[in-house]
Order: sequence, then C-alpha cells, then structure tokens
Amino acid sequence: MNRFEHFHEMRPDLLILLGGIVETVASPALFEQDSAGQRRVLAELIHRYPFLNLAYLLNAQGIQTGDNVAARRLSRERGGAGTDRRHRPYYRLACEAHAPILTDPYLSITNGLLCITIAAPVRMEDGQLVGMVVADCELERALALLEEDDTRRSIEPAFKFFYLLFSVGLLLVSVSLAMRGFLAVHDIWRMARPLQDFDAPFQATIFFTLALAVFDLAKTIFEEEVLLRKDIRRHSSTRRTLTRFIAAISIAVSIEGLMLVFKFALNAPGELWLAVLILAAAAGLVVALGLYVYLGVRAEILLLDHRQRSSGHLLYQNRFPGQAAGQD
Repeated sequence: MNRFEHFHEMRPDLLILLGGIVETVASPALFEQDSAGQRRVLAELIHRYPFLNLAYLLNAQGIQTGDNVAARRLSRERGGAGTDRRHRPYYRLACEAHAPILTDPYLSITNGLLCITIAAPVRMEDGQLVGMVVADCELERALALLEEDDTRRSIEPAFKFFYLLFSVGLLLVSVSLAMRGFLAVHDIWRMARPLQDFDAPFQATIFFTLALAVFDLAKTIFEEEVLLRKDIRRHSSTRRTLTRFIAAISIAVSIEGLMLVFKFALNAPGELWLAVLILAAAAGLVVALGLYVYLGVRAEILLLDHRQRSSGHLLYQNRFPGQAAGQD
C-alpha cells in the first residue's frame, strides 16, 4: 500500500488529531494580540507538537499576518509575512467551512517530503470570518504518531540492512546453483555422457529451476523489505509477500513434477504416480494460495468498512456533540 492509499484510509483520524491540535489556539482572541503575542502562541504549539513543521496565521482576505513559526529542524524557514495565500486550496476550503479542513498530501518545497496542511477557520459568533490558523505537518510523522509507530520506524533502516544482507546471500546461492546447471549443460554439449543417459539434462533442469526459485525469493525479499515501504498493520503487505513467494515455489514444483513425468516415462513407467503426486501437490498449492488471497481480501475489506464507519461516527460526534447525544 502506497502513502496516498494509507493517507486516505487514515484521513478521518488525521483530521480529528490535527484539527483538535490547531483548534486549541484558534480563537478570535488570538487575532486581537500583537504580532509578538501571536508568535509566542504558535511557537508554543510547535514546541508542544514537534511533528508539526510550521504554523502561521492568515487574515480573512488570505494574507499572512506574520512570519512562519517553524520547527527547529526547519529553522531557516522564516519570512512569509504579507504573502497572499488566497490561491491555496486550503484557504478556499476553509473559507466555506466551520471546522478544520485537511488537504491532500503534497510535495513540500521546504524539505522535499510529502506534507499535509491543516487549516482552522476562526469566526465570530455571527459567523463572520476573522482569519485562520494554518499548520503544515510531514505525512510520515503524523501517521507514525497516530499509529504509535515512531519507535519502530526509527530502527527500520537497521532491519532493511539485514534484509539486504539476506538478499545478497540468497542471490549468491542462486548464482552457485546456476553455475552447477551450466556445468551439467557443458557435459551434455561435450558428449561426456552417453546419449541415452538422461541424468545430465534432468540435473541441469533441477539446478536451473532451483536457481530461479532462489533468485525470485531473493528478489522478493529485496523489493518488499528494502525498496518498498511496508505497513505491518495491513494484512495486504504480508499477503503480497507470501503470495509472491508461494507463486515462485509453485512454479518450481510444477517444473520438477513435469520433468519427473518425462524421466519416469522413459526409465521407470511404474513410478509415474510419484510425478503425478508432485503435480497434484503443486495444483493444491495454487488452489490454497487462491483461497488464502480471496479470504484475506474479504477480511480486509470488512475491516476497512468497519474502521471507516467508526471513524465517521467519531468525527460526527466531535463536530456535533449535541446532536449525537440526542440521537443516542
């Protein structure tokens, strides 16, 4: 699952989390303070929630009223006072809203990472827009905080390094098996064995099949665990890895069974039932894999539907607590 799919799944929870944070300071009284007082409030917000990148204020016309207040890791991101942000999507959305809004992920020009923006409109009692409080946040930091996964992600590079070593080791095993297969082919080419001796072709096929299976396993581990970002909370990540691995094993077993069919047909017809059992095992493996994938997808769909309904109900309660209580 890529980051955008993960974001859309967690969007209701992110809106509740970040919206609640920004709303703690979003009040008309904030816009009545001088620039120094406003900056102190935003600086305290950034200090209390370090996963935020920066925060700033906009007036009702979409003009930034002070410089950006940035986290220490972005201390050079200053300025911004007087910037016209009326063209920004979050401003247009917040102008029509009465609660915080959350943008889709975008590529930040500050650090080149995927970020999201939360904007909380500030209105008077009569509904007149006074301004809005805006905060930017790195998508990865917000998701890690929401899932309580920041510790694991901090040591994830070490895990990737070990998976890289295992991938290289399996690749070397695959190369050694392939070399033995080429040696068997070399014996066949030089007529080192009698023409009626089929051991060399079968040995070459076995070595090449094993080499291909091991190489596919090394490639799967390298792609899944080193190159790709995996969400361990999602069963689809494990299912994808297991599916690729079992598919490679099924192909290898099927080829071995087919080779045994030819070998027994030529040398030992009475043993053909062993080859049939291997092919039946390969077919059963494919059927079991298909059933596993189907049930896994169905279970994940049900889980996502349940989570979305729960998040939507919680969001409704936070937005309209009185009406929610009345319904209950």
